[in-house]
Amino acid sequence: MIIQTKEFKDVANTILTAVSADKNVANVEIIAKDKAISLNATNKEWFVSVKYNLTEDINFRAVVNANAFLGLITGITAETFEVEASAQDLTIKVGKSSYKIPLIYDNDQLMTLPVIRLVNKTVDMGISNDILMSILNVNSKEIQKTKGIDPAKIDELQKLYYLDENGCFTFTTGACVNAFKLEKPIKLLLSDRIVRLFKLFKTDVNFMYGTDALSNGFLQSKAVFYNDTTYLAAIVNSDDVMLRKIQGPINLIKQFMADNYQNRVIISATELSNAINRIITFNKNCNKELNTFEIKGICTFSGDDMVITDEIGNVEYVKTNTGSIIDGSYAMKLNLNDLKFILDSCKNEAITLNCGNHRSVMLVRGDITNVIPEQFK
Repeated sequence: MIIQTKEFKDVANTILTAVSADKNVANVEIIAKDKAISLNATNKEWFVSVKYNLTEDINFRAVVNANAFLGLITGITAETFEVEASAQDLTIKVGKSSYKIPLIYDNDQLMTLPVIRLVNKTVDMGISNDILMSILNVNSKEIQKTKGIDPAKIDELQKLYYLDENGCFTFTTGACVNAFKLEKPIKLLLSDRIVRLFKLFKTDVNFMYGTDALSNGFLQSKAVFYNDTTYLAAIVNSDDVMLRKIQGPINLIKQFMADNYQNRVIISATELSNAINRIITFNKNCNKELNTFEIKGICTFSGDDMVITDEIGNVEYVKTNTGSIIDGSYAMKLNLNDLKFILDSCKNEAITLNCGNHRSVMLVRGDITNVIPEQFK
């Protein structure tokens, strides 16, 4: 079977993204049938399949080491290569060169990867790629704040993405509220392991959700995202207790967002990020043992400037934009690394900081609001 390298590399790189997302995924399944090859991978929480169309009808199935196979494919520079399958090996021929990759057996049977399929769907709708990428690139920033923190100190809800028809909500030390509209009502919790796989998709997707009964009588909720070439199915959390529990933080954040703030500061995200970066870098260079995640700054206002003063007296001035409403007497203490981490994901040049309640700052850019708690120590 002769395969065009360039097109197949795209498929190999897509499944490699899934394999690389979980260090426990060691194998890839290759199925050729009905004039198509599917590359499959799973960590048992999710199952990914990526399809490549053939011009001939070839039938075989192989399970091989993922890194050996995908590393070889992505390294091929010839225009075409050939694949042959035997009972023991998968052979890749490139010109006069050839490589044999052993098939993986479970006792005396060729290994089978468990497939996650949804039988009883209750939701079926489309989701735009823009929404998936927004969740991946924006909401994930909030989840990433937990890295380096003792897992015992992290609430289970702080590791999850709450998704409903009005948007996506994540929270840790602060919160990210990503507002958008889905076609149909839904409530579910997604793990970061699943959201990371949104990068597999380059186009809009079809989405299905539902609950299937297992053989032991338990129910299992599943979500499926798919387009013409890529299929992602995952076991998701729709536990009523967890969904009710997360409503507490959501309602609290909504109250913060609805507050009448005395300060509405419109400012350049780039200029603010650059100023904070200079403070963080200077502090780190002066004290190599300093925990940069704990660098705090007092933010005040002087005329048309936002003034950021670190704890040892270094000062940065950032010009605010026309339209700002500022009470010059207000001061707030913020975790500067936390603020910069959010700014790094901003695509909007101008952002708005709503502040004044001595509890939290609302960083607003378009339909996305980040809640940044004020520091009191």
